[in-house]
Amino acid sequence: MLSSPDFASGTGLSLHIRTTRVDGRLLSYSYISGAAVGVGNSVLEVQEDGTLFVNGVRHVGSSTGDGKHNNSFPTEFATYAFTRNMIGKKKKITQYILNLTDIIIDSVEDELKESNISTKPILITIHVNPRTSMLFVKVDGNAHDSVGFLGKPLAGDRLLGRDGVTDMSHWNEYGEEWQVRDTEPKLFREHRAPQYPDACIYVSDGGHLKKIHNLRRRLLAES
Repeated sequence: MLSSPDFASGTGLSLHIRTTRVDGRLLSYSYISGAAVGVGNSVLEVQEDGTLFVNGVRHVGSSTGDGKHNNSFPTEFATYAFTRNMIGKKKKITQYILNLTDIIIDSVEDELKESNISTKPILITIHVNPRTSMLFVKVDGNAHDSVGFLGKPLAGDRLLGRDGVTDMSHWNEYGEEWQVRDTEPKLFREHRAPQYPDACIYVSDGGHLKKIHNLRRRLLAES
């Protein structure tokens, strides 16, 4: 979704998302079922049920006493402020906010301002809805060297490929272009098909893909 190799003086920032396909009677689609943020060697992962992993340690609402779980949610991640809130009418939607305040060098800041691009701190917000098992991932702010599915700061409306020049004409083609490669770090704890070079799944293979019925009614109940 986003990669900034120069973030924090070369520490590096990556944001990966994982999607799950749904085949319904009237509608088929994909939704975000996982998100992972990497800052240097530190990795934060949010799963579709709201479970949080920080550098392999699972954080849950209550302790199981087995020594593998930690029920105190962290207030920092890789030295950056990290908060967890419960939002929505019934306070059942989990909100994670990572505030990635970084220093932008003057020359880059001037270039961004001339292009009317905000230079405010990067905020990564992840909402987890337990009833739909869907994640909402939002990124505010800009990393001056960012690439990925979210695009480059100065790219305008162009859907630029990995070469930084080619304007991709189709959303599926664009998504395939930014699939995590086998030469790039994997942020998620568990690998799940398809992995590059296997292509993304567009058509059901006969039943192993997730099926959710009455999802429209459930979504309306949440609104």
